[in-house]
Amino acid sequence: AAFGWSEETHQTTGAIAEADLARRDPAALAALVALARSHPDYPLFDRAAAGLDPATRQRALFEWLARWPDDIRKGPEDRPQWHFLLRVVHGRTWLWPVRNGEANAGFAYNYSVLSDACARPADRAKAIGWLIHIVGDNQQPLHGGHQMTADFPATDRAGELAFVRRTPDGEPTNLHQYWDKIVERGGARLPAGRSDWAGAIAAEWPRGRLPELDRKGYPQALFDSWLVETGELARLVAYQGTFRQASADPATAPSVTPRENAVAFALAKRRIATGGYRIADTLAAALRTAQASRRVCPR
Repeated sequence: AAFGWSEETHQTTGAIAEADLARRDPAALAALVALARSHPDYPLFDRAAAGLDPATRQRALFEWLARWPDDIRKGPEDRPQWHFLLRVVHGRTWLWPVRNGEANAGFAYNYSVLSDACARPADRAKAIGWLIHIVGDNQQPLHGGHQMTADFPATDRAGELAFVRRTPDGEPTNLHQYWDKIVERGGARLPAGRSDWAGAIAAEWPRGRLPELDRKGYPQALFDSWLVETGELARLVAYQGTFRQASADPATAPSVTPRENAVAFALAKRRIATGGYRIADTLAAALRTAQASRRVCPR
């Protein structure tokens, strides 16, 4: 399964979510931090974050949770189908109308766990990481759509088999990696963090500039609408112009124009900010559901 965003970008969505919760719902943030301590891999984070001041440590916790589902790739808890839900958006759209992937099922399962006050704290803590990651992943256009053409008769696997160059003298990169790493600043890993980057993107794209955040509905219906939105961005941006000419042979990969690079860069920043805010809203909504249920949990 294709990765979604780079480690650094996932960490940024987590940092944006943490900062947004700190401003808008500090009680929910405190509850999430407390729950995260029950995560079975929390000792790994605890060691990595040793010596950080409390504010940096809290931000780093959300960055770590955001990338945790990629860190466990190929392990017993890996759920590769949860990272995407793809439909054919270019080429033989009539021939393959079904979707590949289970992002909607992954969201539904983890939301139900986090919103269940009686679920095991360790399971709720893992659900936090999965929700941060799934919501973040599915802002990336090539987690919502791919192409099926004569050159890619079995699809281009979310862009993994289709190559372009960022510049005329650049190395070939597949379309999925092009989008995953388009705003990457290089090599940040826990606990270094990128709070400066998260702050810059959030400042450029505050909530008030993002009308897509005004959509209302039940969490699952909202998430499903986000998947449709991402697929449309794949159709309208990621598979237009030079991107449609992407080659199955890296040696003949065409170069993306400066304008196309600029449009993709701007869109990626907007999607990262949108993902961070949607993560914050999703986590806060799940906690409200848990509190409102008033369930009597067995001892």
